[in-house]
Amino acid sequence: MKGHDYVVIGAGSAGCAVAGRLSADSSRSVLLLEAGGSDLRLSVRAPLAFGSQFGGATDWKLQTEPEPGCANRRMEQPRGKVIGGTSSMNAMVWVRGSRHDYDGWGVPGWTWEDVEPVFRRIESGPIHVTRVAEPDELARRFVAAARATGVASNDDLSGPDLDGAAISPVTVWRGRRWSAARAYLDPARRRKNLTVLTGALVRRVVIRDGGAVGVEYEHRGRQRYAPARSEIVLSAGAFGSPHLLQLSGIGPAAHLRDIGITPLVDSPRVGAGLADHLSTFMNWELAPGFTGLADAQHPKWLLRWLVFRNGKLTSNYMEAVAHIRSEPGLAAPDFQLIHGPAYLWEYGRAQHPRPAIVILQSHWTPQSRGTVLARSADPRVPPAIQTNGLTAAADIAAFLRAIRRTREIAATEPLASALGAEIHPGTDVVSDAALEKWIRETANSTGHPACSAAMGTDPDSVLDERLRVRGVNGLRAADASALPEIPRANTNAPAILVGERCADFITAAATLPT
Repeated sequence: MKGHDYVVIGAGSAGCAVAGRLSADSSRSVLLLEAGGSDLRLSVRAPLAFGSQFGGATDWKLQTEPEPGCANRRMEQPRGKVIGGTSSMNAMVWVRGSRHDYDGWGVPGWTWEDVEPVFRRIESGPIHVTRVAEPDELARRFVAAARATGVASNDDLSGPDLDGAAISPVTVWRGRRWSAARAYLDPARRRKNLTVLTGALVRRVVIRDGGAVGVEYEHRGRQRYAPARSEIVLSAGAFGSPHLLQLSGIGPAAHLRDIGITPLVDSPRVGAGLADHLSTFMNWELAPGFTGLADAQHPKWLLRWLVFRNGKLTSNYMEAVAHIRSEPGLAAPDFQLIHGPAYLWEYGRAQHPRPAIVILQSHWTPQSRGTVLARSADPRVPPAIQTNGLTAAADIAAFLRAIRRTREIAATEPLASALGAEIHPGTDVVSDAALEKWIRETANSTGHPACSAAMGTDPDSVLDERLRVRGVNGLRAADASALPEIPRANTNAPAILVGERCADFITAAATLPT
């Protein structure tokens, strides 16, 4: 039978890791299918330019359904449609997660003791994790102010404990974004056993006699078929993977019938359990004499980046973080406060007439859960995404605490003297009721969707502990959708972890005696 040993769907954070690792063995042939195109773009390579991708050619341009907990707004969900996936358009902050996350899953082989060596392997090999090379003075003042209010003086935010304020650990190397594509695919480009096909929109995984045998996809206006001799790995992300499982007949049977898809495996949890880190965005004007990144669009900074790979375009914008426990007694931090030395509103589209800073409150431990459900058998119709963000009362209470904690940091030296007026939410928004209204009307995704095709030991879980899709032979899912609970992390790192573990599992299975 012609074809490849392995077909990997999606060249994002996890898919690049899977394809790169599998193709390192020259006896295996690997096909990597990616719907997006090349990452050879200034907006991808120059770290500070990442925001220009939102809503553009490298973005899937997804939106949620009207969100009942968020003033019935449709919320944007930026996702990378490009080689490297969202690792080619994110803010590049690298945080692994807490021991409490992995140990709390209760999934064999996924405790902190299991995953920490894999993280070390990733960070000492394909992924370059550095610090913001030229942090603005405002970032240093934010870190000092956070520490002055009691946040731990801890520069090592890699776990197992996360408490601390520090200049952000980032996936930036020598002034350029270091995406999963650069880490895993660039070294593999010359391998004859790896084929990377861009502009390939997958329609479905073909299942025969209980096994995944190939992939139907569209490329250059034609429908094509890629057989897989060994296994297929679905790495299309927290929205794409459950969507493609459903298009392939794996999901809640009644829903599949309703939209014209013949159910092959009744798996009710496919598309259920969606979690995300929502954020609020607090902005302050700067005091006279402070500029931050307000002048970063001046041509001199582009010239410096093009010639020397330094200057303001090397900034990831999110230059400093503070991991806080919003109330005493919590086992681990429940918020990541993220500082950027420039104004940020409406994913960068809104402008402010004077220099400003932003501090995000990214909620790491939300109780709200949502869904990802196919609307149609047509793969070009995006799924219905419902995060149900802020529908749990505990999530609102947590945000109230985090906003007040942020105001405390902003009022503390050495940051306080660098700040002027509070722009958002504004000094008149003080009471619980006023703050709750502002939170519901303005909160947005941090871009960390997860848990929508989760692994577990329960027979009803979508995946088993080795990422195999229950009910189908030869099919695995490896990306943030597989996470049982959303970790206290910027999810690029856990997604790459899942891709690495998937390659390990496949290799182990292939070497078992027959």
